[in-house]
Amino acid sequence: MIWLQWIFRGLNVAVFLVLIALVGMHGAATIEPGAWEYKDLVAVLLSVVSIIVTFIGIIVAIAAIWGYQTIRSLAEEKAIEASQLGSAQYLASSEFKADLKAQIEDAIRTAAREAVQDELTTSVLRSDVAPEHQAREEEWRD
Repeated sequence: MIWLQWIFRGLNVAVFLVLIALVGMHGAATIEPGAWEYKDLVAVLLSVVSIIVTFIGIIVAIAAIWGYQTIRSLAEEKAIEASQLGSAQYLASSEFKADLKAQIEDAIRTAAREAVQDELTTSVLRSDVAPEHQAREEEWRD
């Protein structure tokens, strides 16, 4: 930010020197007595104020974009750090180990149950192959 201040100071000095040079070349004779009215002065002052406000707006916009990017990058870093710390703590906790053990036991029981059911289903199907157990089409009579 220090280099930005030096740039603005140099710009102010340059504009001041240009204005002095213009007044020096043309002299004060360019301002004729009675030619300037208050409305002219007000118009010039409002123009200068609008230019100043425009430059301030541009500077504020640049600062806002820079600040947003800085805040976003810091927030991302903190979020990554917090998630890594939280997940490491959870993985090391006894709660996670108990949940994992329960899920493994449940998966083993489910696999064993399905294996038994598959074996029983195939043995039941083999006994149903007999002709007396096969489905027959019959006409219904009322």
